[in-house]
Amino acid sequence: MARRVLEAELLASQGMTPQPMGPAKAVELFKEFKLHKTFSGIFSLQFNYNGDTLAVGFGAGGIQTYATNTGTLCKELRSCRQGGYAIMVLRFHPKDPNILYAASTEGHIYVLNISTGETLATLEEMGNEINCMDFSVDGYNFATGGKDLAIRIYETKSNKVVKTYPGFGSGGSVFEKNQVGNTMRVFSLKFHPNNQYIFVSGGWDNHVKIWDIRDNDGIKRNISGPHICGDSIDLMENRILTGQWTALHALQEFNYTTGALSREIKYPNTDGAFLYASLYSNEDTVFAGGSGTNRAELIEISTNRHIGGHQMPAPVHALDSACQGRILAAGGAGASFVILKVLE
Repeated sequence: MARRVLEAELLASQGMTPQPMGPAKAVELFKEFKLHKTFSGIFSLQFNYNGDTLAVGFGAGGIQTYATNTGTLCKELRSCRQGGYAIMVLRFHPKDPNILYAASTEGHIYVLNISTGETLATLEEMGNEINCMDFSVDGYNFATGGKDLAIRIYETKSNKVVKTYPGFGSGGSVFEKNQVGNTMRVFSLKFHPNNQYIFVSGGWDNHVKIWDIRDNDGIKRNISGPHICGDSIDLMENRILTGQWTALHALQEFNYTTGALSREIKYPNTDGAFLYASLYSNEDTVFAGGSGTNRAELIEISTNRHIGGHQMPAPVHALDSACQGRILAAGGAGASFVILKVLE
């Protein structure tokens, strides 16, 4: 995921070097935030690049920011309201840490200043429900995906759509590994951390798709298998992580170059994993959660060791990590979210 590279660049600009996390020993609850039921749960979480601010997107359309170190509310950027549309994805601007992008199931993208609370712009994708969004590593572009199957590429400076890759159809799965766009809703999209032109997406059509924005057709190839139902795709170097809404084989790594399945990661469960969210918290740990156990779990990749986790009151929909995996956040359908700390 490109934001890890941006985090390292931000620290370097401040004369600091990211310190890799040592072997993780346990996961500890730092702060639990209780919410009113009218907030309708949490659908998105995002730390800023130095990890001192956490943005939270709610099911009733609200957006708030919190200070990570103290757990105090910093700013309410949008208020929740009855009938509000869920904030499905949050992304901080890669070149301006005060700017936050938020996309909703109403098809709106809000550009917000987290310092002043001002809404700088509202972009609209008519007839779409936006489920996912991500910035390229150079910050020049961002892309969105959702209900209408299309992938839209925006220029960040102007916030204008510069390219649209339409979906292939309205239903069914693709059975040939060819250059076919999305056939069902898109739920996850991530740019490559080392290539500003490449991104991957996934959704209900049981394929991870690899795209190149330099190409007029966009789609380059498909990886067959992963059933994606949330923000559960991540990239690191030559590895693609997928968290799938399936009982078995829910957490897998694929080789970016060959598309081959390279690793099964064991997610602790007894009656099925059914993951909505997963990400690399660092090079050797994965953070994942869903509806099978209603837990957010941290797992060491190389050994399949279960480091620890946290029991949530309802299905887990949103996760994030910062500071080389030392800080975690989890939220979902319940009336609470948590900040967790990883003990080294």
